[in-house]
Amino acid sequence: MLKQLPEEVLNLWNNWEIRGMVLLSLLLQTILIVFGSRRKTIARNWIRILVWSAYLSADMVASVALGNLARSQGDLSGEEKANNSIQAFWAPFLLLHLGGPDTITAYSIEDNELWLRHLLGLVVQVGVAFYVFSRSWPSGILAFIAIPMFIVGIVKYAERTWVLWSSCSKSLKNSNLFDFWRSYHLKRIKEIGVRALQGNYLRQAYIFSYISRSMMQDLVPSLVDLMLSQLLMSKYSAGGAFKVVEVELGLIYDMLYTKAPLIYSRAGIILRSISFLLTFTAFITFQVKIERHAYSTINFTITYLLFVAALFLEFYAFLCLVFSDWTMIWLTDEGRNALTSALYSLIRKLTRSERWSRSIAQYNLISSSIESKPPKCFEFLGIDEMMRQMNVNRKDMNGGLQDFIFGHLQKNSMKIKENFNFIDKNFRRTIIGQRGDGVLEREGLLQDLKWSTTEVEFSRSILVWHLATEICYCVDKDANNVSSEYKTSRCLSEYMMYLLVMRPDTLSQGIGDEGYLHSLRDLDSIISKEEAPTKSPAATSREEVVDAILFYYESYVIDDIRFQFRWKETKSAVAGGDRLAKQLRLLGFKKRWEIIEEVWMEMLAYAAAHCPWKEHAQQLRRGGELLTHVCFLMLHLGLSEQYEYNSFKDYNSLNDYIRGHDLVLPWVSLPKIFLKYIISIDYHILIFVSKKIME
Repeated sequence: MLKQLPEEVLNLWNNWEIRGMVLLSLLLQTILIVFGSRRKTIARNWIRILVWSAYLSADMVASVALGNLARSQGDLSGEEKANNSIQAFWAPFLLLHLGGPDTITAYSIEDNELWLRHLLGLVVQVGVAFYVFSRSWPSGILAFIAIPMFIVGIVKYAERTWVLWSSCSKSLKNSNLFDFWRSYHLKRIKEIGVRALQGNYLRQAYIFSYISRSMMQDLVPSLVDLMLSQLLMSKYSAGGAFKVVEVELGLIYDMLYTKAPLIYSRAGIILRSISFLLTFTAFITFQVKIERHAYSTINFTITYLLFVAALFLEFYAFLCLVFSDWTMIWLTDEGRNALTSALYSLIRKLTRSERWSRSIAQYNLISSSIESKPPKCFEFLGIDEMMRQMNVNRKDMNGGLQDFIFGHLQKNSMKIKENFNFIDKNFRRTIIGQRGDGVLEREGLLQDLKWSTTEVEFSRSILVWHLATEICYCVDKDANNVSSEYKTSRCLSEYMMYLLVMRPDTLSQGIGDEGYLHSLRDLDSIISKEEAPTKSPAATSREEVVDAILFYYESYVIDDIRFQFRWKETKSAVAGGDRLAKQLRLLGFKKRWEIIEEVWMEMLAYAAAHCPWKEHAQQLRRGGELLTHVCFLMLHLGLSEQYEYNSFKDYNSLNDYIRGHDLVLPWVSLPKIFLKYIISIDYHILIFVSKKIME
């Protein structure tokens, strides 16, 4: 087919085929370097599409460029041989590109499981690169300049393969992180004390990250771990607690998606120093010793760009290392002196404070019902799911919402801690398993409203409470005494709806998409009725849709028995939303919105506790989710169903901790055999210890 093209086009293609592939590979690497780490702080679609496209294309383009270089080498002479030799010199740079930047090694956690594929690619691509260079082995200084660049390229590619292997699920489970946490955190707490930890969120986040990463690998924490983390976290304000979790999730993101497991180690720093020195030496030698007139100007310029990009990559990696949370943790961990304090203050001023998007996604079912619908053909292509994203808005995280969430979790934590309920798994499971029934039972409304909570699937409960919240909002929005519960309830309602529609894998199993689609069809049917009060073929605002719903169901007055029968038979939640809103409107304004707010908070906590850990890890690369932050707050406040109780190990750990603080307990000298039969002894010890330390 190419032979049918004009000769000028063929010559242009032959001259620029390899050059274009190399430049494209360089462009893709630049995109990954700049935007690879930005995706954890930006929750927009454009950055995910950009990074996803660059990540998938980068390896393919570099591999194809190496293949074209191998095909183009041959027995040439004169100027063509010189140009071929400098093009062959690009082979180690392509290996460097295949190694990828430090800011992203895996697009998703599934990529870490493909380390064997990358190991095979390492062997094959290094062989191809050596073949390319050997076929046009230059006789001058260019051959000696290529040797250090080959070393750097192979090291970079090997680094990426090793990091993928170390971050796969099997390696993480075999790394004994859980044992490290148990030995490390008690040692550090004993050395620096609880008070010092309270004032340093970076160090505390680093300590907490070990137990979190262990939980992500289905390793169960001990009872003492939960009690100590609850003691530390409970002393923070809401803003401080969210900041600790924010740093912790940033550290976990680095471990799962970047080269952090290597570059923040002693071996990684040594490799970085060697790579930079070799690259810098090769670049200086290239500038001084290579004659520009011996090669094509275009090829020489491309080679110069490759050198500059390689040095930029090394320099950017150095900046990321210096201005990272890991460096700040190291500075605080080494103890404060004049030098480390000055460096710490300087780095804090120069680094950005954002570690996640700090925004909450919002999806309104009624608003989406009045938006223009995509053509039917889009459903077969799967584009209709992408069209839903157009109805998603984002709202900035505010301090009031943080205070409310943390306050609610602290109350639940105190309930578990009281009367030795810390070691009662059934009571703990009851508290964590509440999804609206807790507040309804406390207010004496559970018997009348359990049809909307405990008697239906969780996803359907979200739908019916979302519609009821929206109806109550449209009815009450003109009230003069609008409270904070009013805004918080709607924010959490639309966020939970977003999770149901756009992130259903984060929720427990239920009707999911089916219930959402049936409810959407019922809304479309209601707002298009001619007898609607708007007298319009279609409603154009949420208020008009709510008026249409209220008008439609006014003529369908049925008793509780018939409603319960229809509620169990239908999959739509519109009728249930209307009935629930009528029941809630029987309450006073303030009481109504306090109950709605508490119900949504319980649903959020329930969803966070039952979301698979794998999904929490996936959300880190999408700008972060409020759901993940709530889950980690619950874990560190002791709100976890999973823990192990081993009286001998827990006793030894606490005994070492007590000695480290010179505490004397009258019952610590009891024989260990008695602890086997005294199930609450550890709790007594920890409460005594915490009171003594915090005095």
